[in-house]
Amino acid sequence: MSQSPSLLRDVRHYLSGKVFLILLGFISFPIMTRMLSVADFGIVSLTLRIALLLTVLSKCGLQYSAARFYDHQTATPSHAASQKFYTTLVSAPALITFVVVAIYYLLIASIRHRIADPLFYNCLLLVPAVVVPRTLQSVLLSFLRNEGRSLLHSVLEVCTKALTICGFFALIFGNLRSAFYVLAITAIAEGTIVLWQLGTLVWRRMIHFSALDVGFVRSAVLFGAPLIAYELSSIVLDSGDRLLIRHYLGDVSLGYYSAAYNVSSYLQDTLVTPLNLAIVPIYMRLWNPKDSSPIRRFLSQGLSWFAVAACAMTGLAILCSKDAIVIVASAKFIEARHLLPILIPSLMIYGAHIFLTVGLILEKRTAAMAGLVALAAVVNVLLNIILIPRIGLAGGAWSTLLSYALLIGLLAVINQRILPLQLNFRLMLQAALATVVAAVPTSLIHTGLPIVSLVLRSSLFLLCFTLALAVMSLPFREAARAILMRKSMPLALPLGTGGNA
Repeated sequence: MSQSPSLLRDVRHYLSGKVFLILLGFISFPIMTRMLSVADFGIVSLTLRIALLLTVLSKCGLQYSAARFYDHQTATPSHAASQKFYTTLVSAPALITFVVVAIYYLLIASIRHRIADPLFYNCLLLVPAVVVPRTLQSVLLSFLRNEGRSLLHSVLEVCTKALTICGFFALIFGNLRSAFYVLAITAIAEGTIVLWQLGTLVWRRMIHFSALDVGFVRSAVLFGAPLIAYELSSIVLDSGDRLLIRHYLGDVSLGYYSAAYNVSSYLQDTLVTPLNLAIVPIYMRLWNPKDSSPIRRFLSQGLSWFAVAACAMTGLAILCSKDAIVIVASAKFIEARHLLPILIPSLMIYGAHIFLTVGLILEKRTAAMAGLVALAAVVNVLLNIILIPRIGLAGGAWSTLLSYALLIGLLAVINQRILPLQLNFRLMLQAALATVVAAVPTSLIHTGLPIVSLVLRSSLFLLCFTLALAVMSLPFREAARAILMRKSMPLALPLGTGGNA
């Protein structure tokens, strides 16, 4: 019971931080799309994905080891024990990063003759400048989580993003509008925050290279390394299409696809990230190996309502894609509008994993999760190879949709064996019908101003969607009444496929 206030405080801090990051993302993305050409934006997107891949290899799962070994290594009041813990877990990823970067530069040198674009080549050379601070940042933030300093954790994440945005403005004023300078300013901003964090550890006398423990390095790597498979598979699933799009279609097409994917990702984050942060402490509290009915009821309710929200998001994407792209990314990305009605449903489908992986997480079957993600990643790459040369950019979007659908389908099958869910399929069907009903009058609105069209269309759609669902669904009316009366929603929806009319 004594940990409950601390838990609620941490959840509040992390949730607030994520909300601010999402809002800052809606600021930084329009800045980037307006200061860069379509081709440069595509190059930035691809090189940052490569940086993400190298970061995962450099971290070697040590951010998980920082959480796993924190209590064990710092249980004694000895300063030497704490110094060993912090020194080892800062030094180890730094050394691994050095090896990864060295191998990366050798690889780049070996394929130099195949890279015709000098800008892309220069950006590839700059990738390690982003990898180093991001690798260290993952471990440094783990230290803050271990210490219960959730507020500082969120503040530093927000400050990193805000400092990067300030750097973008500096590039605009200096007329340095290219992919290379965007990557450089990103590395500088993130490196500045990391240097401050390292400085605080040095000031606390937590870093001293004589305290490096090789045996602890071995234990930490052995614990964290197996988790790399899941992270790498997730990156390939999420990012493999960009490399293939550039190979088959070039930088401009890559820019269009990246813009559409970023918009879709921001919308997904707006819905999924706060939801994920909110449900994790709830299902951990509800979990009881002897009686799984409370957690099954909670997850069934949550996934059913998530499907309702996903239907609304998909309807908005189809009806407002053109106006949204013009406003958020600028008119030069207008070709990306055709991808939003495919990519947004794709990411909404993938968002269901926060409910369908709970059983695997609680039973510590992370290897099975990694295997499923790896399978979906392989399918995604194969579909891209087949579809992109035949139907262009849409092939990448459809590959994403099909591979995410496959992953969620497999997760649903496995989860049913661990935590069988009884979804309210009637409510979900009613939400789909409400989407169709709301789309009819909304599609009739046409104006010459994108911002006016977006506001009118989105407002009318949400109004019609809400009214249509209220007419069709009793659970929706009860939930709306509870919200309006400022009462908590009932824990359980009617279970099963029928629900209530």
